[in-house]
Amino acid sequence: MLTKTTTTLGIALTIGLLAGQAPAKPDIVTENDVKSCRFLKTVMGSSGYGKNLGSWQPQAKASAEREASQIGASHIVWGDLKSSGTFNGIATAKAYDCGR
Repeated sequence: MLTKTTTTLGIALTIGLLAGQAPAKPDIVTENDVKSCRFLKTVMGSSGYGKNLGSWQPQAKASAEREASQIGASHIVWGDLKSSGTFNGIATAKAYDCGR
């Protein structure tokens, strides 16, 4: 019985640790820093409608950074920050794989 309990706990712990591993946040750099890197795609992040009362930029950037992380980007170069209404906006960035 102890072996079954120990095995079950070990499996649950392993799954929990693997699920908690988030991709590394990409480094923010300039175009000059990514000349020898592979371009992945342009990522876009939204602040979400009406959630930030004038401070939408950090939310939009964080959203774009999450998308870049999910596709394996090691570096990003910020593009546009566009307001879409008073409290909302969109951030774009070019995502690159420069190796780590």
